[in-house]
Amino acid sequence: MEFVGRHIMMDATVRDIRKINAIQPIYDYMEEMARQLDMTLVYPPIVARFPFAQSELEQFVKKLSEENVKSRTLEFMEETLKRRATEDSGVSGVSIWLESHCTIHTWPEEKFFSLDAYSCKDFDPMVAFELTIKWFDVEYASFVDVERYIGGPCVIKAYEYKNGKLKPCEPSIPTK
Repeated sequence: MEFVGRHIMMDATVRDIRKINAIQPIYDYMEEMARQLDMTLVYPPIVARFPFAQSELEQFVKKLSEENVKSRTLEFMEETLKRRATEDSGVSGVSIWLESHCTIHTWPEEKFFSLDAYSCKDFDPMVAFELTIKWFDVEYASFVDVERYIGGPCVIKAYEYKNGKLKPCEPSIPTK
């Protein structure tokens, strides 16, 4: 069996949404993750707030209004855009490493984020875990560490972080 990479995934809830609801903390986290894991950034992290196309949608709705188009759908979209301007919306980030990548997607309204990192260069998954738990003040997390191989099965380790403690658990596959 030949080792070809380590893949970690985390789904987590946080106590406070500030760091998952702003672009700069996500950007800083992604740079720090690359440093802590000794990964080579190909580009600076790319971090954006959802919905990415909000300004385009606003322009489209404005044009239709200027053309005196009237419809319940257009009214609904105008109201939705007004509401979106004052609501929390998610942030997504991607960090491209020479050795692969790290991504994060946030749902502040749920106090939730999802993280994914893969590298063909082995790294200590607990370094990534500890950084993430502290950075985002995680309350609860499920964390999966997958060692990937050519010519053999993956080695999967699953953990649950609750009440400030990380405990191993059995990976599970939900049945319908």
